[in-house]
Amino acid sequence: MGILLAVPSDRDRNKALDIFDRVTEKAGNGNHYLTIGVSGIGGDATAVFPFMQDDEGMAASLSALHAFCDLLATAVSGGHSSGLVLRTMGQPQTVRAWRFTDGDPLPLNRAEAFNAYTDRPDFSGPAIPLPGTEYADAPVIHI
Repeated sequence: MGILLAVPSDRDRNKALDIFDRVTEKAGNGNHYLTIGVSGIGGDATAVFPFMQDDEGMAASLSALHAFCDLLATAVSGGHSSGLVLRTMGQPQTVRAWRFTDGDPLPLNRAEAFNAYTDRPDFSGPAIPLPGTEYADAPVIHI
């Protein structure tokens, strides 16, 4: 049995692309991973979008972009519990996160991001954060 998720509208897809553009702009230069998680009936769906960005532009997989933005549009539809994480690789690795409320990404502060990332109800206890990981306040994404 699969996961039942709402079908996003064209408006949701356009809003998702706007959010994607703004988040990747805020990411800055570097090696990044965007992860979107959406809870549906029957389970959770996750998409990961790895990308490298510099002053010349972005290098990434087009198929990964499509899969990521499709699930992001589902999160934007507002019908599911959803979250977005931006992990920037480096020393230290930096994690910033947003939760979706009524289809809008609301930034988490560093403590909320830490708690969201390490509180795993599918395990018997909290997950241990990766060494060398710093949790940071997520920027506001104006839509």
